[in-house]
Amino acid sequence: MMVGMLFLRPIKALLSVSATFKAIEGEGAILMKLVYLLGHVGCILLAIYKCNSMGLLPTHPSDWLEFLNQVERLEFSGGGVVL
Repeated sequence: MMVGMLFLRPIKALLSVSATFKAIEGEGAILMKLVYLLGHVGCILLAIYKCNSMGLLPTHPSDWLEFLNQVERLEFSGGGVVL
């Protein structure tokens, strides 16, 4: 739940930047918007890092085994005594 909110809140905030800064105009507004955007992008990067540290992101080849082709056997061997 916490990691999900780390994703959702910054994305919602990034989609509503113009509504957030509607009352602020002037020279410093661009710098304020830039800092606001960088802060929320940092939160999204933190959420990605947390997901990676918990093992939720498919970063290893073993995560993709379902999509690999089956290996064809070239030879078959058996052992034991036939009765």
